[in-house]
Amino acid sequence: MEKEGKTDVELEEMILQRLVIGGVFVSVRRDPILGWRPTVVTAPKHSRNVQELADKIAAELRKKFTLKD
Repeated sequence: MEKEGKTDVELEEMILQRLVIGGVFVSVRRDPILGWRPTVVTAPKHSRNVQELADKIAAELRKKFTLKD
């Protein structure tokens, strides 16, 4: 089955919807190994846990979606 292409904005929104945490910004960038990778920008005390969660969500989403050019 071929993966569906999504823009960086679409992938960022999908991750944010699953994070359900206010005050968080997610940026999706192309990654040479994984295809694409999320980067979380948030308050310092929450950044580690939120980044780990975003990485887990991204791993699930990568099974279905690729990053469009």
